[in-house]
Amino acid sequence: MRKSRRYLAIGLLSAAFASLVAYAAQPSLQGAPAAGSSTSAAASPRSGSPPSVWVPPRVPIPFPTTPPSPTREEVGDVESFGRPLKWLGVTQIDVYLSRDCAAPQHEDGNCERTDSAFTQFSFQDVGDSITLPGNAAHSLLCHWLSPMLSIEYANPGPEPVTAGLFYSPKLRIQSEVLLDPWLVDPTTGRPFNGSLLTSVSSSAQLSTVVLGGEQRFELQRGTNTCIAGFLTRRQLVETYGLTEAQAAQVFAKPITISMQVHGHAENVAQAQLTLGLRIVGD
Repeated sequence: MRKSRRYLAIGLLSAAFASLVAYAAQPSLQGAPAAGSSTSAAASPRSGSPPSVWVPPRVPIPFPTTPPSPTREEVGDVESFGRPLKWLGVTQIDVYLSRDCAAPQHEDGNCERTDSAFTQFSFQDVGDSITLPGNAAHSLLCHWLSPMLSIEYANPGPEPVTAGLFYSPKLRIQSEVLLDPWLVDPTTGRPFNGSLLTSVSSSAQLSTVVLGGEQRFELQRGTNTCIAGFLTRRQLVETYGLTEAQAAQVFAKPITISMQVHGHAENVAQAQLTLGLRIVGD
């Protein structure tokens, strides 16, 4: 009788343990949605419920602004401000002062004889000119001018004398706009007749004392670069009296540029002046 009760207790414990294991193996029902309920809930969210995907708030993106153009008081030259430099051509002239202009080195004809102690010279439109096509520059033409001068002073007398040389180069600007007979050059009081003369910053005055019977040879060279420009739209309006439209047309049409040089020499036996011209613009 005792053995039967023991077996019965063991059987009850085994059945309880098996039921506990089976219950633990089942999925948790608490909070688990029914089949198909998640799809329908996502497809038809309840009114007022937050969206399932977070959307960031829209932030306005500022557009870049263009800074205002500088004024004439700020930069001095508004028309060319910020524009790139353009290389627009190069040329040179060679002129001579000599006691013998028939020498082979003077065959090009740009020579003035030094017959006396004082010699004046004027060489017009010498060397090769530069012709720029229309719209080659916007509002400014500028020069790089490199003069090289070799000079021989001579004093055949017994007493010291003052010797020296002065030269001044100029540029002639030719444009069909200046052919208008109603346009008058304020610097001359006469019609332009198709061209105007403008100075460049390369004039020079040399002076020295030469002793009696002395001969002296000197060589000088340098480079001058313009600042304001030898031709600008503003200059055409303010100096030469053109309208804004006429000044713009000068730059819109072809321009031909040639060099001149004039001056005088005192107690100079011979001299050679080479002027190298480089033109740049905006």
